[in-house]
Amino acid sequence: MPTHSPAEEGQQSTATLPISFDRKFRPWRYAIGHSELKLRSFDSGTECDFIEVTFYGVVGMRLKTVYRPLTIALAEPAETDEMLKFSEVRESQSSRVHCLALKSDSGDGLVACLSYSIWSHPRETDEESSDVPRRESVLILRG
Repeated sequence: MPTHSPAEEGQQSTATLPISFDRKFRPWRYAIGHSELKLRSFDSGTECDFIEVTFYGVVGMRLKTVYRPLTIALAEPAETDEMLKFSEVRESQSSRVHCLALKSDSGDGLVACLSYSIWSHPRETDEESSDVPRRESVLILRG
């Protein structure tokens, strides 16, 4: 679970970066046409929900296949410069891009994107159709 209290339905989330989850995550889906990347927790058995991290407007990424645990934080200035250069983001557009570090004992990654959201979804919902949050879903963080 996250290291903060998630927002109750109808309330604004008070979570901020960095945020940590003691679960296994893996890249779940990348939609080239929408430049959208999803990471999803996939611990089996004990968890009654799953966490889905979605990055929108992805302009660059460096990923591992598994993250456990996962901490999402703002990238360090050197990492940000590296990712913006790698992604060929123009200096005039760089202020719109979030450069996020994916930190884990299993290795680190980076994502450069325009926005992101983190949701908790009940496991009993159809996990393939979680693109639209359900009433039982809880917004943990949006940026």
